[in-house]
Amino acid sequence: MAGGFSPQLLEEIRSRVDLVDLVGQFVNLKRAGENWKALCPFHAEKTPSFMVNPKKGIFHCFGCGVGGDAFGFLMRQDRLAFPEAVRALAERAGVALPAERRSDADGQRETLLKTMALAAEFYQDALWNRPEGEGARRYLEKRGIAGEMARRFALGYAPEGWDHLLAFMKGRAISEEQLVQVGLVLPRQAGSGFYDRFRGRLLFPIRDIQGRVVAFGGRAMGTEEPKYLNSPETPLYVKGQTLYALDLAKPQIREKNRALIVEGYVDCLMAHQHGFTEAVAALGTAFTPAQLALLRRLCDEVITFFDADAAGQKATQRAEELLEPAGEGLAWALNRTGSFRDAAGLRLKVALLPAGHDPDTFLRSDGAQAFAERIDAARSLLAYAVDAALAEENAASTRGRATAFARVALILSKVTSAAEATELARAAALRLGVDPTQLWIEAQRLQGALLKPAHPSQASGSPSPTVPAVERDLLALLVQNADARAALLPVLDEEDLTHPAFRAILAAMKTVPAESPEVLMSHLPGEAERGLLAALLVEERVWPEPGPLIAEYLKRSEIRRRTREIRLVTQDIAQAQAAGDPALPRLEAQLRDLQRQAQELRELATTESRRSMTDG
Repeated sequence: MAGGFSPQLLEEIRSRVDLVDLVGQFVNLKRAGENWKALCPFHAEKTPSFMVNPKKGIFHCFGCGVGGDAFGFLMRQDRLAFPEAVRALAERAGVALPAERRSDADGQRETLLKTMALAAEFYQDALWNRPEGEGARRYLEKRGIAGEMARRFALGYAPEGWDHLLAFMKGRAISEEQLVQVGLVLPRQAGSGFYDRFRGRLLFPIRDIQGRVVAFGGRAMGTEEPKYLNSPETPLYVKGQTLYALDLAKPQIREKNRALIVEGYVDCLMAHQHGFTEAVAALGTAFTPAQLALLRRLCDEVITFFDADAAGQKATQRAEELLEPAGEGLAWALNRTGSFRDAAGLRLKVALLPAGHDPDTFLRSDGAQAFAERIDAARSLLAYAVDAALAEENAASTRGRATAFARVALILSKVTSAAEATELARAAALRLGVDPTQLWIEAQRLQGALLKPAHPSQASGSPSPTVPAVERDLLALLVQNADARAALLPVLDEEDLTHPAFRAILAAMKTVPAESPEVLMSHLPGEAERGLLAALLVEERVWPEPGPLIAEYLKRSEIRRRTREIRLVTQDIAQAQAAGDPALPRLEAQLRDLQRQAQELRELATTESRRSMTDG
């Protein structure tokens, strides 16, 4: 995973990054001896099992098994490739990176990101510094968007005309192919050539969590159709996996432990302008499980806004979209581990706005205080879904009551919080005239059916191999004791181990000799290997005198080596017998000698083991 960066450079970056400070931006860390502890940001849990060891610069979760160093944490947290994580942490630590040899894919992505950054500069210049941007500036003023806020969100303007951006990019040596890849130009329908996708529109740059422009949303300022024209999906942008303004809102989302999700770009800007800087936009009419997964890392509560007249219908629709079980067992969007029983689910709430209002119009008409009151009065999304289920059925009839009962039970079966499910069951049971326990039992029955895999014989992936205790002890000794590494690494082979992750760790140790085994993180092939190494590093094991342990492992290694030699010579003898090879007597003598040596080693090991037990 070293990605073309030298071990010395990676170690310099790693040593300058305060891992507690880095991880503490995402979770609430508390000191626990030499380590720091928190709820894991990568799976839902109620008891903290996520540990950070600042001295060694590694993290490990004893619940889900993930682990690694600062690079690994940022890769997982912000979904970055290794080179991107290196560059981000190098900038954070103030370490200058040399000219890099990048892979074709990595280099292409960087080129496309630079293309989008250039486009954003062009559009911003057109808005603020050109006469043709005057109409867009008047539109912003009419909509009540302050110039400071428009600049903070890097708004721009795409001039009328077919090739303004195209001509600008040609002057910057950006190819038409690159512009097509990022969705900025389109091929002409008649004849050859290309033309600008965005023309005569106010532009909202869509940025990733790192603040890099990956797409644009263009809004018509008159009666043109479509009202909104967005970038297509590209190598940089996948619709439904990005949240507008998340890069700006991230600090406040963490601080307030909540996110406000609105639908439109202007809704989001107006929320920020009125002090609700934890607001993000879903880039569409519906937010997705992938977007909620982004927020699950940052906060425990998400509030969305519905028109009061459509609250029940929209809540039911959202509940169906976001709480739909996956094909193989239960994998809720609101609970990233897929475990219902141990869920610490994201609380999803609904704030009601008066009929005909959205956050933009409500904030401009009623102000920030009234908006805050609506947020304070927010109710669970599922409460509205239950209300809708009860309202849509005729509870006065036996059939209607039975249908409503079944619909409510299905909703309850998908609730991640037992406390919330209990509260909803009580309220629904009162309206249905049934015992809440009946609803609860039916919900649990449905939950059990949903938890059962649809096709158990087609389970994806193979089970992780069992970790042999002897091999784990050996690797722990190597990781935690420099004398053991010096004595054992020269004689150990990957064949001495059966667990694939331990083999990879041993191979890295032999390939990259280092005083600190934590630097091996960047040289391991996958998350399983990094997780096991992190687990070994955070173990607070008190070793006895290492000398006898090292001697014992050396004897075992020698016995294994002789056993392998015996196996190879035995194979040679079988081949020599079949071929009538005259070397057969020599091979048989060699075999007897090896067997004698192996037996002597075993007897010596047995004798010393008995002596050790007697002395104890």
